[in-house]
Amino acid sequence: MNTGSQFSKIKGWRIRHPFILFLAGVILQMILFYILYYNAALQDTIFFHVVNLYASLSSKILNVLGYGTTVLNDTISSSQFSVGIKKGCDALEPMALVTAGMLAFPASWRSKIKGLIIGLSFLFLLNIIRIVSLFLVGIYNHDLFETMHIDVWQIIFIILGTGYWILWARGITNKVKPA
Repeated sequence: MNTGSQFSKIKGWRIRHPFILFLAGVILQMILFYILYYNAALQDTIFFHVVNLYASLSSKILNVLGYGTTVLNDTISSSQFSVGIKKGCDALEPMALVTAGMLAFPASWRSKIKGLIIGLSFLFLLNIIRIVSLFLVGIYNHDLFETMHIDVWQIIFIILGTGYWILWARGITNKVKPA
């Protein structure tokens, strides 16, 4: 068996079908993410602390704005409104999708790490803005809360998360000079 020709066949396949490799990489990473995301042991350790962190930081911002909130675990409360931050409201799914897209994309590790630091920070901050804005919507227009929570903010996350990844990927591919 000629291992040199086997290697060239694999390399040739990778060159001819980069999208399939990218898609397979994203799918495999998302499967791994969901296995971890729905793991009961991680729910009580990592994810519990993530939603509590979001609640604490969002409450601090609301208090700076004068809303006098308190936090108990994942729940932000005031005399006017209360909101709990639960699984799915933690921005971990869009973060995982951006991460999977970047890790599966053919780019240098330096570009990937820089893109991940910026992208995950952006999504983290966006989620805090989302939580604060939903709390304010709950106070001032409670009837609009579910629409903003389910319809509007999910679309915003999809557009901005995907948009960030596209801009990052375009920036990476624009840096590569054709042979």
